[in-house]
Amino acid sequence: MLKYIVLALVGIGIYIGVTYKDQIEDLTDSRSFEDVQDVFEDVSDKASDTASELSDKFEELKQ
Repeated sequence: MLKYIVLALVGIGIYIGVTYKDQIEDLTDSRSFEDVQDVFEDVSDKASDTASELSDKFEELKQ
């Protein structure tokens, strides 16, 4: 019986999370953190690309 109660509570939690996702994100202000993370990933990708380009140029000059 206990596992049915647990399953019901998990189901209710999932339903609430899916239904009120936008409101929950607004309350916790997690969208701004996602924006910061996206910018950080973009910058790190550009830095990685630049580093690989510099490495390639160095290898060309070495030969």
